[in-house]
Amino acid sequence: MLLTECAGSGVNRLERAEPQLAVVAEPRRVDALHVLLAMRSDERVVGVGRFPAVDDQVAAGNLDVPQELGADVAATLPEEVGPLAVHPVDALELRRVAHHLVAEDECDHPLEDKVRSVTAEAVPAEPESRDEYAGVLRFYHLAKHQEWQVDDVPWGEIPFVPEGKGTPERRARRRDIWRSVIMQQLQADVFACEMASQLLSAAPDPEARLYYSTMVQDESRHTEAWLRLIGQVGGEGERDPYLDELAHMFLEADLLEEKVFLMQVFFERLIIPRFRLIARSSRGTVLEDLCNRLAIDDGIHHGAGMAYERVLLQSAGKKVRSRLVDAANTMLPIFANHVLWRPKAREVIGTLMEARDRERLREELNHGVRLANSLGLDVSDVRLPAG
Repeated sequence: MLLTECAGSGVNRLERAEPQLAVVAEPRRVDALHVLLAMRSDERVVGVGRFPAVDDQVAAGNLDVPQELGADVAATLPEEVGPLAVHPVDALELRRVAHHLVAEDECDHPLEDKVRSVTAEAVPAEPESRDEYAGVLRFYHLAKHQEWQVDDVPWGEIPFVPEGKGTPERRARRRDIWRSVIMQQLQADVFACEMASQLLSAAPDPEARLYYSTMVQDESRHTEAWLRLIGQVGGEGERDPYLDELAHMFLEADLLEEKVFLMQVFFERLIIPRFRLIARSSRGTVLEDLCNRLAIDDGIHHGAGMAYERVLLQSAGKKVRSRLVDAANTMLPIFANHVLWRPKAREVIGTLMEARDRERLREELNHGVRLANSLGLDVSDVRLPAG
């Protein structure tokens, strides 16, 4: 308060500061059931369980979603046993995961994490919940819960890529190897941006459109992050011709069922092990941090695609299902070439690891066939690439 003199009266009076409206922390609610909804028996492929690995025994430091994500049916590779401190969900694990969600449901957060402004605008209503779309909406809410920003990545706090030792020439060659790895991921996510936009535009169901709006944001964020990272290691480099071929095939597909099947059921799931391997080889770097984040995001994309494809196939006829098998037969050899392809910077390494790469590829493709079987697709005619 201030002591002032009223004009013309000579009377002193106390004057308090101008009144201000208090900032109201508006509670926000997240329905835990959207994330931890119980599985139906036909949803085990994408239900809660062991999520595809991100790191080797240690989950990403600020990413808690692996505990909430479900897994598909594939087992880890022999040298990748126990990639996360996350195992098939039991009652105790559900209680630990739910603790975080209950805290959010009851607004038990620090003040700075709460909504700090109140508006008179109505909150947009979610579409009428249809039982068959419960899985899609579950992954929509999980994607919103998991959302991160590019500035959250520890730029400048840790090395961008493994720096190595030795002469400047040797370190430069090593950096070129990592630049080629980043270039391949950048190329893939530029394509994924286009594909996610197509899916958002093509999906007729409001529940799916809600989900695809988050996928567009994810892929755009991934592309931004890769662009920033590759600028730190020498700029863009040699393109993967087989990845361009896959992009052309996916983008030119006529049927929505085919786009979801190729992009989310197969490609998104088969690419997650790539993030695993990169993260394990680049500990303590920005590259590892990004791969951990993207493995989780792509796991959500894959889970949502499985849930939506299951809905789409309920009304699909034999002709559509046959088209999907034909698409798989076309895609798998190209995907195999993409996995085994190496740019000039990695030719020597690729030769040394070719046998193991082929073995791993075979296991991943067999996993893809099991995913198709879980959707009720007869893939007995699918021809796996020789290896």
